[in-house]
Amino acid sequence: MCTSRRELSGEFACYFPFLEKSARFLASLGLTLDVALEDKTIVNAAVARLQRALARQFPKVKRCLDKPEEEAAAARLALYMAASTKNVYILRKFADFESKYFRFLLRRIPSVQNPSCLVEIAYDLSIVAKPTAEIAPGLINLFYPMAVRWSAYLKYAPQDPHWAMINRPVVRGWVAVARNEFERILEEAYRHRMLKIAEESELAVGKVATVVDLSQFKAERYTPIEKRSSGGSNPPCMTAIMNALKAGEGVPHTARFAIAAYLVKRGWDVDQIVDLFRTAPDFNEKITRYQVQHIAGQAGGRKEYSVPSCETMATWGLCVARCGVKNPLQYGVVKKSN
Repeated sequence: MCTSRRELSGEFACYFPFLEKSARFLASLGLTLDVALEDKTIVNAAVARLQRALARQFPKVKRCLDKPEEEAAAARLALYMAASTKNVYILRKFADFESKYFRFLLRRIPSVQNPSCLVEIAYDLSIVAKPTAEIAPGLINLFYPMAVRWSAYLKYAPQDPHWAMINRPVVRGWVAVARNEFERILEEAYRHRMLKIAEESELAVGKVATVVDLSQFKAERYTPIEKRSSGGSNPPCMTAIMNALKAGEGVPHTARFAIAAYLVKRGWDVDQIVDLFRTAPDFNEKITRYQVQHIAGQAGGRKEYSVPSCETMATWGLCVARCGVKNPLQYGVVKKSN
């Protein structure tokens, strides 16, 4: 199924519908957007796919064996539907969930397990990759079997200290990574691909909006509840994190920890903080609530965590301005005194 960059297959397109190779396959069969919109079976399957994504339920893998072309077309139509709702939260949540499903399939489908197939998928996502053995023979291959060019690594690696380049083996511009880390990079690139498709398909998105009834999705509201005033001004770093969350953007775990610890100290209760995270594309209320309670000292070891210092925020790549303070909590006090 994954032997050549030019080879096309229905099963492959169904598993990974947002790759360019999959789009070419559907086009070769004449499964254009107009054809998909005229097929009630495909339209209904697309609506179901969007519903499952918003409910965080993986699609049924068996459909890729029974009706691969139909399912692939439905997946791409579901993306256009998500974009046509004009709800950024819905689009980002769909892309986030589908990218996680993509990563799940990378581990589940036997025919894509070999390094050459993973390299091919990376190439489709504009990532230049190789098995590490081809660039650095030796023990490094045991721990870091895959390698990507540094430019792609910087673009798609999570913003987390663990992923910092200084902590990575780099050989002549290649960054060596573990297998699960390589899959994580592909997952992020796949998410970016979906958002790019939606952004560059304005006419297609507009056509879907006029043909498909999406009122069931548009009617949903993802607006956070009114927040308690915390007094004083928030520092630029925390404001940036809050704005990203409100815009439905994915933020790194370090940023989520920082804003939660900060808001606990500023007097927000657990419910208010959980509600702030509600617009995150990968929001899970049960997990989020436990994590916020843990940070607030209401669960786990019952220890209330401190707000990361400005030095730590800078190390995590979260500092956005020089504020003249050593900890974000000092910002409002210093600004008021000035």
